[in-house]
Amino acid sequence: MLTTVILGSNSGNKAEYIKQATRLLTQQCGQLTVSSSLYETAPWGFECNESFLNQVLQFETELQPEIFLQQSLVIEKSLGRIRSSEIRYASRTIDIDLLFCDDKIIHTPTLTLPHPRIAERRFVLAPLHEVMPDFVHPLFHKTITQLLSECNDSLSVKIITTTI
Repeated sequence: MLTTVILGSNSGNKAEYIKQATRLLTQQCGQLTVSSSLYETAPWGFECNESFLNQVLQFETELQPEIFLQQSLVIEKSLGRIRSSEIRYASRTIDIDLLFCDDKIIHTPTLTLPHPRIAERRFVLAPLHEVMPDFVHPLFHKTITQLLSECNDSLSVKIITTTI
């Protein structure tokens, strides 16, 4: 199964957190097949002075989506991520969001795929467009290119490096 995730960090050594998360995901979840450039992005959903680093990765995995999610949460915690039930959006050492698992549509209490806010977020669509521009979103029936061109999010998103 091809699982697509986005990594994000805006605390501490952001590039190092993304590098470590990538290493751990590769060790625990599957073979890394594609990675986008690294993007510097404005915070989305909350006020913060620190920009984010984001990167989209794809893994070939045998793990079912719920297990991949569980592994991702363990990796986040191991890299210092603290989640709060009261605050939805806040600064973080690392965030790992599952975006797609092939073209599966999943709605469980703990996982919704495709990720429900992909089309609202330029910081997700820009790196997705880099690695899979012609992928058709299984619910919207539009390519990533189309979703990016229609996105109303005007927050800053810029490529800073192709490798870390």
